[in-house]
Amino acid sequence: MDLGKGRFRTRRVTVQVHEMTVFSAVDAAFEGFRVTWEKPKTLLIWTGFFLIVNLLMPLALFGLGLNTKVAELEAASGNPSQDPTAAMESLAALAPLYAVLIPVGLVVQAMIAAAVFRLVLDPEDSRIHPVQFGREEVHQIVLALAYTLLFLVAVVVAVLVGGVFAGVAAAVGASPLVGLLVSFALMGGLVYVAIRMSLGPVITFSEGRIALFDSWNLTRGLFWPILGAYVLAVIAIAVFYLLAMVLVAALGALISGGDIETVGRLMNPDMSSIQAFFSPGQVLMILFGAFMSAVYNAVMSAPAAVIYREIRARRAAA
Repeated sequence: MDLGKGRFRTRRVTVQVHEMTVFSAVDAAFEGFRVTWEKPKTLLIWTGFFLIVNLLMPLALFGLGLNTKVAELEAASGNPSQDPTAAMESLAALAPLYAVLIPVGLVVQAMIAAAVFRLVLDPEDSRIHPVQFGREEVHQIVLALAYTLLFLVAVVVAVLVGGVFAGVAAAVGASPLVGLLVSFALMGGLVYVAIRMSLGPVITFSEGRIALFDSWNLTRGLFWPILGAYVLAVIAIAVFYLLAMVLVAALGALISGGDIETVGRLMNPDMSSIQAFFSPGQVLMILFGAFMSAVYNAVMSAPAAVIYREIRARRAAA
């Protein structure tokens, strides 16, 4: 009898150790870099995919005749003394463009997230389908819309609760610091919920259904390591982007004979005409942007897939 209880206690300790060491935050954070390094062909395909996507915006701009409105907005942002009414009119005129780009962006994000999940969880299937649009991608879109709605509701509730606390604090003569602390607590709560729900997309992909709240139970007790993995991934991609931009700027300065203004114009393309926009330098920048988009999405989507894979494997073993 006592021996049986001892075995039960030992098993509980083992399970707890498994829960504490389910995955490596560092490995999860750098998985996106690893898979893109080991699968250059897949990275090339993703870069080509984003190249097509990155061409949609300028083509849509010029096709809808909205390039002048973008130029007006840029001029207004660089001139604070300009009448803000004109800027608002230009922004409103871009509504048809947003009506095109927002759905396209949703589809693109679903396709690339599913592609990264596929590469991490099922490399053989990824080799056959590096990018596709099917039921898995539709599930990602539906889940993204549902999460967006839930997030908006959560923000509204947080704002209302914060307003009530601020009103009560003011009524009783409490320090303004109380309201500030409540605001930080509400923001922290939103971050906590977001991290706990962050495995929803990869669970939905893996199980072939809309897993709206499944992530909550799966991530119990793992908030800090998951947050650590995401923070490391953000820092890593930020450093990678800065180094890449420095390299591009150096190459641009070398090619232009040290003309800094020429390099600066690459960051602010000429929107006067489609011919002026698609200059050789701007085409290179579009290619660079496509490559960076492919790497960025791999780095930001891969950690969730690794975390889900390791949690599932360790808990099955435990």
